[in-house]
Amino acid sequence: MVLVRPEEWRPRGIEDLEPDAWRALRQPGSACVVAGPGAGKTEFLAQRAAFLLETGLCPAPFRVLAISFKSDAADNLAARVRKRCPPELSHRFTSLTFDAFTKSLVDRFLTAIPVDWRPSRPYDIAFTNFRQVTGFLQDALFNAPNAWKADVAGLSASDFESRHVGAYRLPVARAAAQSGTEVTIQRWWASQLGAQPRSSMTFVSLNRLAELLLRAGPHVRRALQITYPFVFVDEFQDTTYAQYDFLLSAFQGANVAITAVGDDKQRIMTWAGARADAFERFEAEFGAVRIPLLFNFRSSPDLVRIQHVVARALDPNAAATVAQAARQVDGEVAQVWNSPTKAREAEHLGQWLANDMAARGRAPRDYAILVKQKSDDFEADLAGALARAGLRLRNESHALSRTTLQDLLTDTFAKIVVALLRLGSTRRAAQAWQLASMALLEIRAIAESDDNGEARTEDELTTFLAALRADMTNTPPSAASAQTFADRIFAFLDFAAVARTYVEYSTGDLLPIMAEALKLHLAASANGAQAWTTALDAFEGVSQIPLMTVHKSKGLEYDTIVFVGLDDQAWWAHRPGNPEGLATFFVALSRAKQRAIFAFCRERGPRQRVAELFQLLTDAGVPEIAI
Repeated sequence: MVLVRPEEWRPRGIEDLEPDAWRALRQPGSACVVAGPGAGKTEFLAQRAAFLLETGLCPAPFRVLAISFKSDAADNLAARVRKRCPPELSHRFTSLTFDAFTKSLVDRFLTAIPVDWRPSRPYDIAFTNFRQVTGFLQDALFNAPNAWKADVAGLSASDFESRHVGAYRLPVARAAAQSGTEVTIQRWWASQLGAQPRSSMTFVSLNRLAELLLRAGPHVRRALQITYPFVFVDEFQDTTYAQYDFLLSAFQGANVAITAVGDDKQRIMTWAGARADAFERFEAEFGAVRIPLLFNFRSSPDLVRIQHVVARALDPNAAATVAQAARQVDGEVAQVWNSPTKAREAEHLGQWLANDMAARGRAPRDYAILVKQKSDDFEADLAGALARAGLRLRNESHALSRTTLQDLLTDTFAKIVVALLRLGSTRRAAQAWQLASMALLEIRAIAESDDNGEARTEDELTTFLAALRADMTNTPPSAASAQTFADRIFAFLDFAAVARTYVEYSTGDLLPIMAEALKLHLAASANGAQAWTTALDAFEGVSQIPLMTVHKSKGLEYDTIVFVGLDDQAWWAHRPGNPEGLATFFVALSRAKQRAIFAFCRERGPRQRVAELFQLLTDAGVPEIAI
């Protein structure tokens, strides 16, 4: 491919970039790109990748590394780059989650980890819960030296691992503990490394081991820096102590340009160990230039104006953003609903949603109901009333064995299985064919230059689908038949091959967890369905209104959001001026493209703790309506 001169390069697939995006795209060194809601950060990163690859600023064989926090974000960015760049360039763009990347380093260079901290090969992936951490801390307190018991007693199960284990920089060789906190951290490591029959590591621990690996193995660090002269980090405000330390050990002082994209006003993950000073430290320790993006491509001008009122409560110096989306609704774009009872609130919501969809020609998936926490409780309150209005509610946080519905639907393996089921239920599913055929080439380990292997794999897929389609045509949907077809696809894909192909499944039991959840959800979706296409629509939530927590909504957008439960009971931990509470409110508001509604129900409790949130809406001119 002929390279383009940097000064002659133009954006791919879009007309232009905003002026500050051009400046960030051309930044030769590290940059802290402040991208608020609707700024189009995925598109910006895809354009920067295209710029670096097509101009030869990142020449072969060097690669661009993109690190995201969620697997769907990493997948979406990789897909966007494939659309913007020709294949011979886009294959040099690596897009992974933080956990997948650090885990891949640990797995590949495990023997280079100092022996005192080296896990077994293989090791299991551990997912600890609050109850388990509480039990661990109780045991640690009982066994702590008397002089340190007060220190250990001050540790909380809510942030022990994310804050204390995550921030603890492992010494190359074990050293005697100097405090109660340190002795408890070392005890935590001993419990994971010494688990039987093999080590059982959390992702926080894997992040820390990857950082230790780079300090203990300079050759690994140097290889990383040579391979990736350009690094993107998405959602930088959510960077944890362990993850920031990894970036520091991996790239500080090297000739590597890091583009960190995020927004302090959307920092709602401090409970999970996110650093409050990540941007400031990044600017100071990497010499990064701060560049704000000021366009909002998501929300209408009226909503952008309301968002700015909340943004200034978080940062009095917040720059006003410029709306690029047109207003499409008549009347108020935001309202507060004040209902006397939960029943009245639910009935009004159901009727309003049904009427609005009919009047505006919108689909259920254009709307989202957001809550602060406890989605199951709100599902119980709302589902019946919405059903009476002819609507189906979909609780994205619904538990499916050892995972949740939302996590299942963003899982790589689940997406491949659903694509094959789509192809078994209909002949016309171009996107499903593309996903399934590309995945099968990866799973069968067919190289890009292997034309015979590609043809052989396509024949294998075509033959399998012909038989699957014939059997699905002759077998009506049911819970039993759904599980039978799922097992058939599992066998075709081959669990062992899938685990070898995708790093997230290489150790631990994530793959069987997702397979179990998929069968449960597919069986429930097929039960009573008239056709397989209907069952798969139900599986994926087509024609259903999503219900989710604000944390789960991050990165998503909807025409209209309804925030239910804006009261002291749901916001029991909120204090006036609390940055995370204000940020949560800001994230909820900024998911909306055209309209945002905030529902308060007096039966649920008062609104004294959250009075400042209502005051912000009042200051922004949002009216309150009695229901």
